[in-house]
Parts: sequence; C-alpha cells; structure tokens
Amino acid sequence: MINNTTRKIYKRFLENRLLSRWFVLLIDLAIVTFATIISYILTLQIYKNIHIVYHPVFFEYLAITVLFNAVCFSIFKTYKGIVRYSTIHEFQKILTSLLFADLLIFLTLYKVIGPSGSVAVAYCSTLFLVSLVCLYGFRLVVVYTYQTLTRRFGNNPSIPVFVWGLNEDNIVLAQLLSTGNNRFRIIGFLTTEPDSKLKKLTNVPVLTIQKPEDFVKYKIKDILFTKEDELKNEANYVEKLLSLNIRIYISKQMNIDSLSQLSDISRSIRPVQIEDLLGRPEINISLNVIAENVQGKNILVTGAAGSIGSEIVKQLAQFSPASIICLDQAETPLNDLDIELKKLYPCLNYTTIIGDVRNHTIINFVFDKYKPNIVYHAAAYKHVPMMERYPCEAIITNVLGTKVLVDLAIEYDVEMFIMVSTDKAVNPTNIMGATKRIAEIYVQSCAADQKKNKSHTKFVTTRFGNVLGSNGSVIPLFRRQIEKGGPITVTDPEITRYFMTIPEACRLVLEASVIGKSGYIYVFDMGQPVRIYDLAKKMIELAGLVPERDIEIQFSGLRPGEKLYEELLNDSEITEQTSHKKIMMAKVREYHFQDILPQIEQLILVAQTNDKYKLVRQMKVLVPEFVSNNSEFEQLDQNNIDTTSNSQIWV
Repeated sequence: MINNTTRKIYKRFLENRLLSRWFVLLIDLAIVTFATIISYILTLQIYKNIHIVYHPVFFEYLAITVLFNAVCFSIFKTYKGIVRYSTIHEFQKILTSLLFADLLIFLTLYKVIGPSGSVAVAYCSTLFLVSLVCLYGFRLVVVYTYQTLTRRFGNNPSIPVFVWGLNEDNIVLAQLLSTGNNRFRIIGFLTTEPDSKLKKLTNVPVLTIQKPEDFVKYKIKDILFTKEDELKNEANYVEKLLSLNIRIYISKQMNIDSLSQLSDISRSIRPVQIEDLLGRPEINISLNVIAENVQGKNILVTGAAGSIGSEIVKQLAQFSPASIICLDQAETPLNDLDIELKKLYPCLNYTTIIGDVRNHTIINFVFDKYKPNIVYHAAAYKHVPMMERYPCEAIITNVLGTKVLVDLAIEYDVEMFIMVSTDKAVNPTNIMGATKRIAEIYVQSCAADQKKNKSHTKFVTTRFGNVLGSNGSVIPLFRRQIEKGGPITVTDPEITRYFMTIPEACRLVLEASVIGKSGYIYVFDMGQPVRIYDLAKKMIELAGLVPERDIEIQFSGLRPGEKLYEELLNDSEITEQTSHKKIMMAKVREYHFQDILPQIEQLILVAQTNDKYKLVRQMKVLVPEFVSNNSEFEQLDQNNIDTTSNSQIWV
C-alpha cells in the first residue's frame, strides 16, 4: 500500500516544476565545468604540453568555457523546458548551443590565449562531446526516474488514442504523453499517406487509412486531432467516425518548443464539440488597419454582456483602446464580464455600466461623461417567438434604443457607429426581423442626410445569421436536452440555418467597420446552410449515443414568425463584393430621413400604447416586404398580397 505522504510527494513531483529554470541553468554550468576539467586533462594527455598544465592557464580555459556556454545557454533557452519532458527538441537546442559556444571558445583560445591550432581543436572537440553526453544524459536520467516513479505510484488509467496525422509535432506530442501520469496515451498514428518517411521516427504503429471501413478493420475507438483545420478538412471521415460511435478528441494548437506549458498538456485535450465541426478555418482580417482605427480611442459597446457584445469587447481589448465602456441592462452577465476582463486583461481601461439603451437620460450621461469615439451597438431583443408575442417591446428596444444611440452619436460627434443587425431583416417574416430592418432604415437615413448628420459620423451596419453557442442558440438547447436524456425537439425535418462562430462573426464586424462606407449595410458570407435535423443527430453522436435509440428526435412544428429557410445572403444579384471576400455590400431600398422620421416616431408612440395590431400594421407600411409567417399577424397581410409580392427583392 502507498501511504498518503508518498502520494503527496508523487503528486508534487508529477504536477509541479521541481527545479526552477535558473537552478537548471546552474546544473548545466556545473556539468560544463566538469566537462572542462575532463577535456583539459585529456588534451594534456594527448599533447604532453607543459604550458597547458600551468594553473593560471587552466583557470583561463575554465572562465572562457563557462562564460561562453552561459551566454549560449541563455540565448538558446536550453534551461527553459521541463527537464522530465525532455525530447528531441531539447537535444537540438543543446546541440546548437554547444556548437556556437565551442566556436567562440576556439576563436578565443587560438587568437588570445595562444595554444596551437591543433591543441585548441582537440580541447574544443573533446569539450563538445563530453558536454553533449553529460547535458543530455542528465535529462535522460530525470526522464527515466520520472517514468519509473510514475509506473510505481501512478494509479490513474489513461485513455489510449490514435493521433490523426503523422508529422514532427505529433510525434513529439506522443513522446510527451508517454511520460507521466497523463489522461491520454498515444498508441498509434493514422495517416492517408502510406509512404511517409516519418514512420521511422516513432515506435508506435502508423496505420494507413484509405477508406472509412479501415476504422472498423483496425478496431479504432478513440482518435485525437491536433489541428482544428485538419478536423474540418476531413469532414467525410469525421462523419463516418461519428456513425461508428468512435470518440473524437481535439487539442488546442500549441508551440511544442514551449515545453514549460506542457506539464498539463493532457488538460488541453477535450472531446470534440459541434462548434468544432461547424466552424470554418479562421478568417484573416486587417489587424494593423483595425489597430490604427481603434488604438487610443474611447469605445462604447452596447449589449456588452451578451454573446456578441462580450466577444467584441474582448477582441477590441487586444488593440489597445484608450477605454472601453461596457453597457448592458443585464446585471449578472455584466458582472461576469467584469470578472473575466479583470482576469484576462488586467491592464485594460474599461468601465461596466448598467443601463438601458431606451433611457435617453442614462445614455446621454454615458456620452457626456465618457466621450466615446466609436460605438458598437449590439444591444437588442432577438428571440423570434418571444418578440412575436411582444411586438411593442421589440419596437421600443430595437428601434427606439437604436434611435437614442444614433441621435446622441451625432450630437456628441462620434467618429463611427457600427450597428449589429441580423439576416432576419432580409425580407422579414417576423417581428424581430422587421424591427431590426426599421432600425437599419433609421441608421441609413441619418447617415445620408447631411442636415441631420452634421458631425459626419460614419454609420456602418453589419448583418449575419446564427452564431454558434450564442445565448438562445439551438445548440445550447440541444445540449441541455441531451443531458436530460432527450427528447431533442426540432421544429421541422427540413429546416436549415446558416451558422458562424462568435469570434468569426465579431472579427468580420471589426473588419466591416474599417472597410465599410457610411450608410451601407454589409452582410457576411455564412457558408453553406446546415439542416437542423442533421445537426441534432451529430450532437447526439458526439455525446456517444445513438440517435432515435438513446435519444429521440421529435418535430414540434415551426414557431411563430419562423422561416423554413433563411435568405441567401451571398446572392450576387442582391449583394456586391467588397475588398474582403467574406464581406459583401447589400443592395437595399433607400429611405429619406425626412420621410421616415415621422413614421418611426409614430411607431414608437403606438408601441407605448401597447396596441400591437395597429403597430404591426404600420410596420408593414414602412417595410412593405415584411410578410408574417406562421403568425397571428398573417391576417394583416391579406389585403397587401399584391403590393408585397413585388417587394421581395430587397435585402
């Protein structure tokens, strides 16, 4: 039996860095000192040179050797890795460091101290070999000791996994996971390239996958992907893996050279989630241009505690703004954001404010006190069925709230105003989409009216579809339903949606704010639509369950205001390409400020009376392409079928 004291010692050895980097450097220099003595004596034995044995000369040799090795160790960071995880990378760094140090030692000895060239060569060659053997031998001893203790005291079973892809980084990862009490143990590699020369560098099997059936042939149960792009590029294989109930894991991208981060390497490995499969390769944005526009500016973000708003705040934080004002009316999420920002960005100058965008007094106070140069407006009501029940609240928040912000942005000479809109504003079939379209109309009309926009504020509107993992998204809902044992509820077997990750959407918002022209609406390339039924099946399979057997999928019918298919945002007939291939400019109906201002003000007044039918009727006049679907307001469209049918060309 292993007593508690022994377990504590083992745990400390396993999880902590026992030796500081500087102590490792001192050990390395002590080894070099030993190598110097050995090399000096061996050189003396070879040449029988009385001059070299003179003690002051020996100390000169020692001082030069230790000095140059200390410098090279510092330059090549040979002491920075975790010694018990030493790999071929450590060997390469030690080898390079010793080569440079010995070259400097040889030149100094030959030019300054004065032995013959052959003596200097003999000394440096011997020093190099002895130092290399001792330095790396020390690391191998530590590795062997660590592995021995792990086998003796370890009691946590590891998960055997195959790694997808045979490359140098994956081979090093396999070596690292083989040392220590890790959650995962690599038992082989999977590759589609049968003739890879890297097979010689690993001592575990390398299996060639030529067709999906090979997974059954080799009895593979767990697979680890080390790169997100690789996971997305192998979509066909991933689909087969899920259907075979094979567990898939992914590790975050790491710099293998930064071995100080690898003490908890297995913690970076996690089961694949649906977001990993639906996401696309990272979008490149103009970081330098965005930085120039953001750096040193005061930035107001409304809806800052929401999914999109909080991600915008985090991305802006990387560009050194003068300050970020985080405004939201949701107390708990805003408090969570406050805690997260303190942890992630301790040097960021930010303020969290509880406030309602509909409250002119509060928003005026914010503009007057913090003088924002840029406004990102992400605050909105966005749940389609809920807004279908409460259209008056939707108008007051999505339209009045936007109007308050736009008017104050102009009044306080804000440089740029970015409105976050939605694809549901395209030919809206629900209240939420229609209110966002009306808000877009107000923003555009203000931007175009020189009399209104005296400060020449730049107004940019961005549209995108569903974001993975956002509050109210179908994915968190499905996840909760799976955890409860089902059933999963899908509205219709044929319903499809476009999906984009939150970081991806926010990066494009930042890009569009820079490249966009004032008064225009910009839509994002959302990729291919996803059938929600297929999405539900994948999530069940990712949970290690079988659809319809372990978790039932039920169809509940379209909800009020819901579309079966979203509009194609990248249709070339209704959009124009911009300088960024993922961002397009929408062709929209133009409204004059003086014409729409009275209508919007009337809408707000009616909304405050809570007369929803009168309100929706006026909304349909202002936005003639607004035709309700699966809603109590469909009756208001009966008299407008002829006039609205020709207006379905607008985005």
